[in-house]
Amino acid sequence: MGEPAKPKVPRGPNAERRASTRAKILAAGVKCLAEFGYAATSTPLVAKMAKVSRGSLLHQFPTKVDLILAVAEHAWLIQRDYVRAEVAKRPTGREQFIGGVQAVWKGLQLPEAIALMEVMIAARSDAELAERYDAFADAREAGVSRTRRRMAIGQLGAPEHFSEVDAMAHLTSAALRGLALETVFIGRPTDSAAKVLALLEDMRRRFADEVEAEQAKAEDV
Repeated sequence: MGEPAKPKVPRGPNAERRASTRAKILAAGVKCLAEFGYAATSTPLVAKMAKVSRGSLLHQFPTKVDLILAVAEHAWLIQRDYVRAEVAKRPTGREQFIGGVQAVWKGLQLPEAIALMEVMIAARSDAELAERYDAFADAREAGVSRTRRRMAIGQLGAPEHFSEVDAMAHLTSAALRGLALETVFIGRPTDSAAKVLALLEDMRRRFADEVEAEQAKAEDV
């Protein structure tokens, strides 16, 4: 009798290899958007930068918009986790609330943040991207809203002031994103950054003081 036949090794997509390829593509997509901009970003260029075949890229991301939205989601998660880690370095409570300004500013200087701004601006003029961008933005805003609610509860112990915290966080994000467009995205130097950061921190500090005074007064009643 001959030797027993060796079991056949299943062929086909390997989950680990696929995940590794995807990670390379997403990292390359971030780098491509941050360095060359949305218009210059293409599936062949990203595949080349990721050192994968274009076929492998297209297997996972059939169109440029599929790729861009996946890169945007990837970049957003990295930026979000970075900001959270920066905030967590500070003592819990009001110091994290105030320190959120610096954390957001640092997060906006990441390549992932620049890539996200490229996608956001491109959604204004790219019809195919615009058609699908809203769903991405809506999901992202829902997550941001949950984070801001946690800020009101965990950092200030004041869930009743969620609307004010939400507005303040929105103002911080909008102001610093605009500043980042000037100083990071476009590369135009400005001396205003430190002043804007100090103003936003002072606004949060004053609000935290008011909340603490309000809470102390309620305890005395």
